[in-house]
Amino acid sequence: MSRRASWGVAVAACAVAWSLTLPAPAWARKSTPKPAPKEVQQEPPPDPPPSFVAPPPGYEPPPPFSPGEASGPPPPPYEEPLPAFMTLDRIDANTRVGFAAGWQTIDNVSVGDASLARVEPFGHFVFPNRAGGLYGRVPFVHRFASNADDATAMGNLELGGFFLPTRKSEWILRAGIAAGTASESAPRAAANFDSRFERLTDYVLVLPRTTTLRLSGSTIQQWDKIFLRADLGLDTVLDKPSMPANATSVFGRGNVAVGLRATGVDFTLEIANLAAFNGDTPSGLAGHLLHTAAISVRTPGVDQFHFGMVFPLDNAARGEVWILSLGYQRAGDF
Repeated sequence: MSRRASWGVAVAACAVAWSLTLPAPAWARKSTPKPAPKEVQQEPPPDPPPSFVAPPPGYEPPPPFSPGEASGPPPPPYEEPLPAFMTLDRIDANTRVGFAAGWQTIDNVSVGDASLARVEPFGHFVFPNRAGGLYGRVPFVHRFASNADDATAMGNLELGGFFLPTRKSEWILRAGIAAGTASESAPRAAANFDSRFERLTDYVLVLPRTTTLRLSGSTIQQWDKIFLRADLGLDTVLDKPSMPANATSVFGRGNVAVGLRATGVDFTLEIANLAAFNGDTPSGLAGHLLHTAAISVRTPGVDQFHFGMVFPLDNAARGEVWILSLGYQRAGDF
């Protein structure tokens, strides 16, 4: 072999040996799977702070009211018992139960011959939703006399219901029936009739054996320490078997009272008016009207005691009939 050929073989052998020592190109390398990374275990995030904490028992707010609910809206807040009155209607937005007692004398007549004691238990119950309620009352009278006219009589029992449009005492609508339970014998009927001035607004309760439909509307307003009540009513006699056919059977009532709330006591001034719309009554406007005035002091709050006087204002009885009244009632939601 020539020397040139020998050099060529040697160069080729060196090139092959050198190529074998180089790494394979990327396109010629065999892909090997990468080892799987270890699973990373993450700790759970901390609980977020509570955005609402339930109130303790007894302090849960009332659920919202929807117009379609049958239960109705929640009742309004409790209303502090308002002052009551001796000669006006007693119904308001607070449940009340109590009694009124009166003592009546006639001037220039001995106490043993012309004295009356009148006791009237009464009460009304306001429904929990304050939309209205029920009421009842009945008077009892005893006439003290030195002769056979001494008598004890029961008046007409009145039962009914009332509606509170605003669920407060701002407006009061009342309807009731006075059943004919009043005595009709002469001494007892006279005892009832003589007691009519103590509560002129309940005049039909002293009429013997008369059944009467009673309707009225009232409002009570209060401005700081001053309060006012006004009543307007209509009484229609439905049955009067013990009375003459020409006796009055339709009466109108219009009352107003104003009061002042002082520290620990309420003072009131009341005017009650009764009108006869039909029947055989004396001619002239005065013959169709009766009036009384009253003054009283009363303790405020739940337990209300009162003391006062009632004065007839008409000519026949003014300055002749003197009436003292006292009583107690418990007022509020109980």
